[in-house]
Amino acid sequence: MKVQILVSKWCPVCPQAEKVWKEASEKVPMELQVLDVADREGREIVSNLRIKTVPAIVVDGALKTVGAQPLGEVLKMLGNQ
Repeated sequence: MKVQILVSKWCPVCPQAEKVWKEASEKVPMELQVLDVADREGREIVSNLRIKTVPAIVVDGALKTVGAQPLGEVLKMLGNQ
């Protein structure tokens, strides 16, 4: 499973989302990638998926959720509890 977190330097919530998803990646096997929307790859994903807010979580190429969730919700989203 490939998980991409789209973030921005100006986003006050993004660091918390990164922290939670990094913790989740220690519990659930995944390829975790943090992308800044100001960088080329981040801009391409934002454009292709028409993402309007960050943090945005993309799982296997599909927008899964936006915003920061607690670890328990992230694990449920990934199918683990």
